[in-house]
Amino acid sequence: MNNHFTEDVSILVDNGPLSAEFHIYEVGYEKCQPTKPFEYIPIDYWVLHYVMDGKGYFSAGNSDLQHLSAGDTFLLPANCPNIYYPDKADPWTYVWVGISGELTAKYLAQIGLSRRNFVINASIDKTKEMLFNHVYQAFKDKQNFQSLSAVYSLLDYLQQENHANNPVNQGKQIFDKILLYVDENFASGLTISQIAANNNVDRSYLYKLFQRYLGKKPSQYVHQLKLQKACSLLRKSSLNITQISQECGFSSSAYFTNVFAKEMNSTPLKYRNRFIRARN
Repeated sequence: MNNHFTEDVSILVDNGPLSAEFHIYEVGYEKCQPTKPFEYIPIDYWVLHYVMDGKGYFSAGNSDLQHLSAGDTFLLPANCPNIYYPDKADPWTYVWVGISGELTAKYLAQIGLSRRNFVINASIDKTKEMLFNHVYQAFKDKQNFQSLSAVYSLLDYLQQENHANNPVNQGKQIFDKILLYVDENFASGLTISQIAANNNVDRSYLYKLFQRYLGKKPSQYVHQLKLQKACSLLRKSSLNITQISQECGFSSSAYFTNVFAKEMNSTPLKYRNRFIRARN
């Protein structure tokens, strides 16, 4: 792998943001020499570090001092007191990218980093190092859009790593896929068994996911989607009741009318007429 870091220290800064939402403020690299602990002045942007070699110590906010080593990633949150310094016997070498903007905290949360969680412990990862290299080189060459693209690729890689290492996030990823499937297919008369089978999960795990993230059963969620679509069609379309019941996945117009009346305290026709009068 080509390494773009040929000096002991290199810091590149850009004070002209392309966007207020997300912007690379600086990139850098340092092969550190042993130093005494030093508390840095808080800065107004976020800095993501990757330890390429060696060891060091890090603390941010009120967190305990942590001993980090090659492969670890650590974050300096914006406007947060911090201390970090190299190990005397095996001083670290790290690369960093400083980012700012309205969406930065949201993006970093996707990779498991925040003002409460500053560190990702991992083994040495040459792909991760290469991605930081790409950001640095594009930024150095003043390729603004290419450097942003490289940062997004880096964040995407870190997000996938976070999902793979965090069972809770992995469950959320599976659940998001299930919700997308249900949202796209609920009107076709989906059964719980079909939802489970088409998403490669068993029924019990499916129930657990819905309870964990929505606090309801899968059948309740599907039922809710059907009624929401029915209400929307009654308000906005000229479809008759039979057509609407079919569009929403109800077995018959009579069943649809009974369910709607029970849930909405109104027949479908009376519900529609309220909105017709409102429009007129």
